[in-house]
Amino acid sequence: MPEVRLGIPSVVEAALLPGLIGWGRTRQLLLLGGTISATEALSWGLVEKVVADEDLDGAVLEWVSEIGRNGPLAVRRQKALVSRWEELSLEGGIEAGIEAFGECFVAGEDGGTEPGRMMGDFFREKEDVKDKVRIEAENKDKGKGIGKGHGNEGLGL
Repeated sequence: MPEVRLGIPSVVEAALLPGLIGWGRTRQLLLLGGTISATEALSWGLVEKVVADEDLDGAVLEWVSEIGRNGPLAVRRQKALVSRWEELSLEGGIEAGIEAFGECFVAGEDGGTEPGRMMGDFFREKEDVKDKVRIEAENKDKGKGIGKGHGNEGLGL
C-alpha cells in the first residue's frame, strides 16, 4: 500500500484490510507504505493460493471445474450469503444462513429439489462403487479355486 509514499492516504481498499488481516498488519502496510510478497499475502490470508505464472490457467481451471461440480443454485445462494455476511452481525448472518438453507428445499418446477437430486446422485455413486468392489472381490475369489493351474497339481485333488 505505497500511497503514503506519494503523500496520499489509502482509502477504499484499505478500509477492507482490518477485517481480512487484522489491525496490526493493516497499520504496517498503510503506515510503512510497503508491499508484500505473494508468499506473505498467502500467509496473511489475503490470497487463497499462489502458483507460478505458467500454472495460473491450470489453477483457475481446476477451481472453476470444482465449482462446476457443485449445485448451481447452491453456489448462487452461497455467493449471495457470503456477500450478506460481510454486512451482517454474527446473529444476522446465522439467521440469513438458516433462511438460505431452508430455501434449498423448496421444490422447483419439476417437483424436485437440488439437494434431493444431488444427494440421490451421491448415494447412487456410492452404491456403484460398492457394486464394483463386490464384483472385483467375487472375480478374484473365482480365480482361487483348487485344481490344475493353481499350484495344487501334486495333491491328488
